[in-house]
Amino acid sequence: MRAHRFQGWLLDLIKNSGDPAINQAATFETSGYTERPYGIVLQLSNGGQVYLQIVRGSSGDGSDKLDEEPIVEGEPPAPVEAHPIGEGGRIRSADVEGYLAALITNAQSREVSGVERFSERTRKAYSDPQPYGVKVFCHSKAAISILFVHTLRQGDSPSSGNAFKALEAV
Repeated sequence: MRAHRFQGWLLDLIKNSGDPAINQAATFETSGYTERPYGIVLQLSNGGQVYLQIVRGSSGDGSDKLDEEPIVEGEPPAPVEAHPIGEGGRIRSADVEGYLAALITNAQSREVSGVERFSERTRKAYSDPQPYGVKVFCHSKAAISILFVHTLRQGDSPSSGNAFKALEAV
């Protein structure tokens, strides 16, 4: 799944989930955020915001250069228990991460082969890993990362100073 199609798919999942902690979800473009090409802004019920950047890694087979995206399907990952974000007071970034991972897994897309939460990795991928995020593995051998680029408390705005410095709670 390419980034632009994943973004639309994920946005629809979020909007249709009915989680009461999310007042609104919109793409970066719709929100006027131009620092990164693909992503979704979550407006939370407590006034906080989470900016989720979508980054896709190539499948390595050259299909990324094709005009028409080849769709590769297989068995979806096994369903997991839903992970609601929770309402009121501070909203934990780990709960937003869990919500996204369960939402994507339970959508049962035949293009998705697995989902991994950054906070639950047993082996860290980088020397300074992002504490929260979701990696979505596709049957096409591509992988999509959902990065917490900004976690903002009510009244805060995104800036280069708070980029990729995920707060434990907003």
